[in-house]
Amino acid sequence: MRRIAVITLLLVVTLAGLGWSQSSERAGSVGVLFLKLGTSPRVAAMGNAYVGVADDISGVFINPVSIVHVEGQQLFFSSMQYMVDMQAMSGIWSFPIQSKIGGRLAIHYTGLYSGDMTMTTATDIDGTETARNFTWNELALGLTYGRMFTDKFSIGVGAKYVRTDVADWYSHTVAFDVGTLYKTGWRNLSLGMSVTNFGPDMQFKGTYTNTWAASIWRVGVDEDFGDFALPICFQVGIADELYMAGKSRLTGALDYSHPNDLAERIHVGAEYGYDEMFFLRAGYFTDVESPTTREGDDPNDSALDRYWEFRFGGGVNISGFRVDYAWQSIEDLEDVHRFSLGYSF
Repeated sequence: MRRIAVITLLLVVTLAGLGWSQSSERAGSVGVLFLKLGTSPRVAAMGNAYVGVADDISGVFINPVSIVHVEGQQLFFSSMQYMVDMQAMSGIWSFPIQSKIGGRLAIHYTGLYSGDMTMTTATDIDGTETARNFTWNELALGLTYGRMFTDKFSIGVGAKYVRTDVADWYSHTVAFDVGTLYKTGWRNLSLGMSVTNFGPDMQFKGTYTNTWAASIWRVGVDEDFGDFALPICFQVGIADELYMAGKSRLTGALDYSHPNDLAERIHVGAEYGYDEMFFLRAGYFTDVESPTTREGDDPNDSALDRYWEFRFGGGVNISGFRVDYAWQSIEDLEDVHRFSLGYSF
């Protein structure tokens, strides 16, 4: 068991190093960003400061070890109304393995659905000439396994099939997640680490017509689509019970994340629980550094400010049923609301 734990830790560090080698100024350079939306209201309300908490199945998408520290069978379903009428949904079923292998499995699904959109071109921005609608749909269907190797150390690994369908084209690949959680034994302090969405690049199947123009000549050439990377993210976190008295509990969490398409971020979150039945949560995250400025940039341009975002939410857990909610505000866009329903049996 110790050998497996060491190998897993080395794997996480290696994958993190590969993700770290990416530039932090590659916004818009990766695809399937729905994998980063975060459909769990609990995780979202805590500002995504969850890798060190990792104690319920809704966190499987941010740290796969989250499925380990629960009992019995667990069901989870969430829905999120995203921008411009897009809808994101996820579902998880986790259950123990009744054999010598031990541990737990989780089958999970995440999807993003655009609804009908008007197809436009560079010369037909209203879509009146194309007179055609299309959809942009994405999904990830996966399997995660996790188990405790000691009373303090646990590991989770997952694999998923990822697919994007846009109009007449599609792209698919496989992606992997690895996560660990270590309970220090001091107070309730725990340390977590994860690498998510690691896998080969994606490429849309088929060809498109690229028009080359020179003087009076215009030539259409069929070309293959370029490839694009997955949204890999390395994240480490710590969590502890900041206050415990009677039926009240206050958990605090602090995470550091390094995605391969954005700047590094700090995540801070807290959850207050009363009798493990009623919960209030709040959190925020912010870029570690402000965006790089170049000669000629307007110092008063708000786009050059360090990005930060605040979130909050709550939940109720009664008789095995759990309902959670999270609110998120995106500047200059509409608010985002996440809802989920869970059941333990």
